[in-house]
Amino acid sequence: MRTTGFKSGQRVFDKGREEHGEVVKVYPYGGLLRLVNRNGFEWVAAQEQCTIATRPRAPITLATPEPFVVPPGTVPHENTPPSDLRIGDYVLFQGRAALIRDLIGKGFGPGKTMVFDNGKARPAKPLERVYRVPSR
Repeated sequence: MRTTGFKSGQRVFDKGREEHGEVVKVYPYGGLLRLVNRNGFEWVAAQEQCTIATRPRAPITLATPEPFVVPPGTVPHENTPPSDLRIGDYVLFQGRAALIRDLIGKGFGPGKTMVFDNGKARPAKPLERVYRVPSR
């Protein structure tokens, strides 16, 4: 006697009929299943034509991000290279303006890393949009 992965009460998809059904009976020989759909219609299906139905995954919903707000008292500076970044500047990080608390690495080319006030870090891009408090 062959054991199968199908059990009574299990939801399956019958590829032959292209229909979902619930297992009513697993026949011990012949590799057959008796299925019933939501309307109560019953049919016999070959186990080879059936797969265990999984619940569809819930769609991933992201929280609506807050609109981007320019930090008060700052002026935007376009195309700022990593060598011109300063502690106290704001740059875009995860959709928000984040304050740079520390700069690690070389000043020219790739390799400069910005550490933000939330403790997270990311490498500087070749050109950054920076929001800076104007010097007096």
